[in-house]
Formats: sequence, C-alpha cells, structure tokens
Amino acid sequence: MTALSESSYSILDKLSSGSRQHRSVNLLFVGFPSEQVDPLLSLVRTGRMAPRGRHVNTREELSQALSERSWDLLLCTGNANDPHLPYNVVHQLTQHDRDIPVIELSADSSPAAQLRSWKDGIQALLPENPGELLLHVMRHLISELDIRRRLRQTEAMLEVAERHYHQQVLNSADAIGYLNEGGFVFANDSLVTLLGFDNARQLVGHSLSELLPPADQELLNESLSRLFEKHEPVDTTLDLSLQRADNTTISVNAELQTNRYEGQLCLTLTAKSDYDLALALGRHDEDPLTGLKNGTFLTQKLDETAQKALSGGHDAHLIYLRLNQFRDINDTQGQEAGETLLTAIAERLAKAFPAPHLPCRLEDDSFAILFVHPDTEATQKIGRKLFRQVSDLQVPFGQAALNSSAAVGIVTINDNAPPASELLNRAHIAVNSLDDGKGCSVYRSQSSLHMHQDDDAIKRILDAITDCRLKMLFQPVVSLTEESEEHNYEVLIRMLDENNAPLVPSLFMTAVEQSDVMVKMDRWVVERSLQMLKTELDKGFRNRLFINIAGRSLQSKSLLDWVEHVIGELQIPPNLVVFQISETDAASNIDQARRFAERVNALNCQLCLKHFGSSPNSHRVFASIHADYIKLDAAYVQDLESGDLTIKEMQEQLQPVAAEGRILIAPMVENNKIISKLFRCGIQLIQGYYLQPPREAMDYDYFE
Repeated sequence: MTALSESSYSILDKLSSGSRQHRSVNLLFVGFPSEQVDPLLSLVRTGRMAPRGRHVNTREELSQALSERSWDLLLCTGNANDPHLPYNVVHQLTQHDRDIPVIELSADSSPAAQLRSWKDGIQALLPENPGELLLHVMRHLISELDIRRRLRQTEAMLEVAERHYHQQVLNSADAIGYLNEGGFVFANDSLVTLLGFDNARQLVGHSLSELLPPADQELLNESLSRLFEKHEPVDTTLDLSLQRADNTTISVNAELQTNRYEGQLCLTLTAKSDYDLALALGRHDEDPLTGLKNGTFLTQKLDETAQKALSGGHDAHLIYLRLNQFRDINDTQGQEAGETLLTAIAERLAKAFPAPHLPCRLEDDSFAILFVHPDTEATQKIGRKLFRQVSDLQVPFGQAALNSSAAVGIVTINDNAPPASELLNRAHIAVNSLDDGKGCSVYRSQSSLHMHQDDDAIKRILDAITDCRLKMLFQPVVSLTEESEEHNYEVLIRMLDENNAPLVPSLFMTAVEQSDVMVKMDRWVVERSLQMLKTELDKGFRNRLFINIAGRSLQSKSLLDWVEHVIGELQIPPNLVVFQISETDAASNIDQARRFAERVNALNCQLCLKHFGSSPNSHRVFASIHADYIKLDAAYVQDLESGDLTIKEMQEQLQPVAAEGRILIAPMVENNKIISKLFRCGIQLIQGYYLQPPREAMDYDYFE
C-alpha cells in the first residue's frame, strides 16, 4: 500500500510547501466579468500555486466544464441580473454529485451574509478584493479537498488490498485465523490442521479462550479488550499453549494484529509452532551482502521507536545516507565494484554506530541509521561528519579506488512522529532538497514553517538585498530538435535566512510580489544576471539567460531604459537576454504588457510568455503580444503525462502558436517518459529536474 499511494502526512506537506514543483490548481470562475479573472489568477500565482482557470457564465457552460475534467475550486460572485447565482451554482454541483469547494466574492461580507452563504453550502465568503486572504482560504480548502480525495482512493484501495490479503491467507502455509469478541470468524486450512480439526466449520464460533489454559486466557483477553473496548490498535506477539482437538497441547508463537474481515474489525492471529518460528528467525531481517539489518527490520524498529516517542521523553533521529555515484560505479565498473564500496561503507557504519543505534542497508544505493539520541543539533553534527567521511572514503578496487559523494538527510522522531513509511519519505525529501545532491539536511515540516509567516516579508527581502542574502541559481533549457551555439538557462532566485539556510519562497514572495519592492528585487536580479552573462562571455561561453519579470515591474517606466544602459555598458549581445513574463500578469493589464513587449523588441532583446494556457484569455494575450518564446503552463505537461490530455489534443491546442513560428518550451519535465510525447507535440525546448536541478553555476553538459 505504501508504494501505491502517499501518506496523509506527505500530502499535507506538499499542499503547504514551496518546493520545486508548485501545486497545480484547476479553477472555475462563474459570474465574473472577463477582466476580473486574470488579476485573480495572477494573485493565486503569487501564492506559489500554478493556477489553470476556466471562465463560464451559463448553466450549460458550467455543466460542460464539469464533465471535461476534475476541478479543485470554484470561485463565483453574484450580480444584479442573478443575485442567487452562488446558491444556484452549489445546487448544480450537488445535482452533478461534485465535491468542489466554492468561494464567493461579494460586496457584502457581513456576519449575516456569511451565515447565509454557509446555509447555502458555500465554504467561504470573502470581500470582492480579498488580497492575500484568498490565498490562505484556498490553501485550506484545497488541503481539505485533497484529504477527502485521498481518503476515497485509500478506502477503495483498502478494499482491494483486503480481498487480496484474504486470498493470500486462504492459500497460506501459515496457520491464520480471524477473531472477534465472540471467537473465530474465519480459519484457513493450515490453522484447522494445526489445531487438529477436520474442517473450518468446526473451529469457527469457538472462542480461542476455550483452547487456552487460564494464564494464557488473561493475555489474550487483554489484547481483545484493547481492540474492542478501548479501541486501541493491537500489534503484539504472545507465547501461547493451544489445546488441539485430540486434547494434546502445542506451543505456538501467536502474532496478533488489528485487521478487518468483511468490513468488520477483527484480530488476525498467525500461529507458528516452535519449529516454524526457529526457521523463520533471522531469515528476513539481514542484508546478505553487508550483514547489516535490512529495510524490513528498520521499518519495524522505526514504528516501535515512533510509538515510544509518542508518549514523550524518548526522542530519536533517523539518519539517511544516499550514495550519489553508486549506480554509475555499478554500470561502468561492474556489480563487484558496487558491492565492494557498499561493504566498505557498511563496515564503517557498524563500527561508528554500535548499539543502541541501528545501522541498516536500506536500498541499493542507501543506508539508514536509527540514531537513539534526542538532540537534533548534535545529530546534525554527526550527519555532517558522516557526509564528509563517506565522500572522502577511497576504497581500493583493482588498480584504482572507488569513491562516491553522498547526501545525508535527518528526520526527528518525537511526540509528533508519523509512521515509519512517512519517516522514510521525509528522509528522501531532506536529501532531495540539497543543492547538487551533496551535504547534510534536516527535514523541516513545511506546514509548521507556514505558521511563522509574518507581516515584515518586505523588510526581510530588502534586508536580504542589502546583506547579499539572495542566491541566484540557473536551470538549463535544452533543445529537443537541434544544437545551437547558445546555451539557454533560466535564472531563479532563492533567499537565505540569517543562518544562510534557504527559505521556502512562499514564506516571503506572496507579500513581496504585491508591492513595489518587487521592482527593486527584479533590478537586483537583472543586474547580477547580466554581470554573470558578461563573465561567461569573457570565458568563451555563449549563454542565453531567461530572466523573470514580475507583474509589478511591467508598470515601471524606467526599468528597460536602465536595462539598455547596462547592456551597452557591459557590451552584451541583446539577443542573449530573454525577459520572461507570466501570461496572467499580461492579461491583467494587456496595454502595459504590450508596451513592455514592444520596448523589449526595440532593444533587440527577446520575450518569453510563460504559463501559457493558464488564463481564459490565453489566445487574446498571445495575439496582442509578440513573444519569441512560449512556455507552456506546467499543467499541460502533467496532463500529457497522466493521459488526461492526448498528443492529438495538445497538437490542436498548440497549432495557432506553431503556425506563428514561436519557440515552444515545456517546463517541469521530471522523467524521460514524457519527452517523446513532447517532441511529437512540436515542443522545441524542455526544462526540469530530469535534466538538472537549479545550480549555482551554468555548467550543464550540452554534449558538444
């Protein structure tokens, strides 16, 4: 089940995080004038979400939209012609049996109006110009919606898993039965045989206590009481003496676990004789190559540690170690080389982490240590030391030496600890957050970080500019069609806190993008970008930079005059500078965006229109603004990969763009499976973590 679906913990984290992949949100707008939709979409985008909007006005248009795809939120407003529109929308959603949260924007947001909206089934009533409040309400409603959706998926998958599990139990060589308060409700053939009965019907209905001596009956009744009276989960092992049908006695190791049978709560009893238990011991908990405990054993111990930590006072840490070059070593030097490296590291870990700590071989390229120590700072020091030692390790092999850089992720196990599967998931998140995949990182819950959002985000960004705590990263934009003399990179920005740790963008960008300080920040980015571009040119590298310009900066009358002066002073070819603006920002003020585009063209720089297709006015923006590059909204890539959008449908939607000869870019390419589809759709350039995460240097290998 873990492999097939995400836990609720990871879902909540993703909803609130500002990680590399923004939350894609499908929005329906009902009853709004056309010119009000794009400013709302632009506002949503500042909240680090990737909105994709549809504007409908009639009941028929709404019905058609509901049948076409799954929607995350519906925003509506009443008007003079139809003041009951919000109520009618909710009624229509009910008729279609659609679970879509509804937000109403109204001139009247008084308590009486809010009570009316609640009675009408509307989840939130906000002012006509809600500002940042809309983003917080949206995040809350989307979080609840995703939990409901995942719960429905989980319930369906649980039924399938239960049927599959029961089929396995039927055919299992292990003796297994299900117990409720009255006794056995099911027994497989192995249990029937173990207990000496002729068939399952003779055993079903028997209370297990009838087959136990008095002392063992008390042990069993305690587990039954925990489950059926105290409603606590049971996962325990008891040594019991069972009386068989022929009145002989057999000693068994009985595993008791909470389960469901035919939709009802029950206890699963798995009985193993002493002989069977002896065979089973040590068979599934050791890694045969390294001699360390394996992932199965670690998972069990993590669950036990988490359960213990929940009572307080028993904090611990999970340290996850991933070898970055292991697969390359395996592919280029052979399996024996990879095994030699793993064995050497395992020996080091076994010596460095004796009991009560637990080093384990987790996956092909990774290890994990259950570190029984409550201090996170001390654990982080250990993690940094482990990173350095593993990265510096030289393992002799033949005439050479084996070496691999490493990434270390640390997860705290405390009284707020999730299950083992989520602890391991958080460890993966921690190492994936590292720039270049090297170093040591402690997992931080994004949901808790959001609680610390404050009102001085603008001051923080100004201080960061003054104190040089803004870091520029570069992500390659790579051609699918032909080689070029110029190499493309998008410029990305990260802000560092006072300890030089990167901040999640959503902690500061929402307030900043709505203020004039965004113009100052854009100037800082443009100036540094052009200086770095000049440095690269001096080295002989002809790179082209895609520099993002915020909607607020489109209103600046002096920005491009200043850019012209800097480009001339640095003697940079203007065609190596691409200014990238959002389609929703352009649609919000089409005249300003058109003037900006004309001035960019006059400078002989280039323009990229990003998030193409996210606005209901998408083709009007495209027709009004000359852009050399069109970057699709990430939702198109996701829909194409999932099959919600076919290649033919994508080609039809992009035909007007292709006919104008614009260069098409697909962002957020996360794997190689989607690349052939994008090529067939006429995409010329791609960008994403599959190629390379954002890095501090323009160093992508273009295979020249």
